[in-house]
Amino acid sequence: MAITLTVFRVSFRVHIKRFWWEDAWAAVAGLCGTAHLINSWVHLLSQGTTCIVSFWLTTLMSTCINWSARMSILFAIARVARHTQRLYHLSIGFAILFTLAWGGVIAQKARHVRLSSDWYQLPCPSCRGNHLMAACQLVAKSVADTIMLVFSFRLFWNVNLPPRQRRMILAIFSSNIIMIMFSLFRAIAHFLVATWVEMVAVNLEVSSSLIVCNLLVVVTYAYRVLNRLPDDPEDDDYSGPITSVPTSQRLTTIGLSFGTENSDSFRPVDLPATFVPDCEEDTRSV
Repeated sequence: MAITLTVFRVSFRVHIKRFWWEDAWAAVAGLCGTAHLINSWVHLLSQGTTCIVSFWLTTLMSTCINWSARMSILFAIARVARHTQRLYHLSIGFAILFTLAWGGVIAQKARHVRLSSDWYQLPCPSCRGNHLMAACQLVAKSVADTIMLVFSFRLFWNVNLPPRQRRMILAIFSSNIIMIMFSLFRAIAHFLVATWVEMVAVNLEVSSSLIVCNLLVVVTYAYRVLNRLPDDPEDDDYSGPITSVPTSQRLTTIGLSFGTENSDSFRPVDLPATFVPDCEEDTRSV
């Protein structure tokens, strides 16, 4: 289901010619999800070197899914914030922070799996991380999800939306709480040394990450198809900035009334198209 939603989201955005950075990150997450699914089955059905390689790929792809999905959500928020320089620069700073956290988790996993060589000799080779690594990953994911949650609430209060659309958008971005819950569930299963439960938790976590990062496009598309009103905005994800008119630019109309006897004197004079005032005459009003 998660991969199907990703394929629909990418195809739809390409079709309407609005494929942006958040869609590219969602596509990366979908590709990693496909690789994770294939290698999970290969790991279960194979032996020897093939089983070891598939475990490496499955472990790394799960991390790539989680963080590329978060990058997709963050870049969706950044696109809305691009009209406000301070918030836009802040979102780019968060993207850099997420990239560093992503690279740190990958390096930590690779180092641990490489140094723990005993698991290569197991009938079904697999390597469990230590408690410190699980705690670091949980903290990194929780901090990232909290940043996105607070940032989206801070930003979308200023979006020019009717109340029902604002509630829908905020609810979608708040759904990354689900990602926090599954990350916590995975960490608890790891600390309890429940191997099979942890495997289920890993699959639930990567699936929820893919689903959540696609909710904004999928849900708003369904909303437009099923519940669109004539006065709803045309923006496909309801992320248009506020377009308010400054007070100094508002037009003020003054009604002037003249007597009927003078009305003829105020009729407009039709000038020929080639009329050019005489430069030698003083045309200034005294």
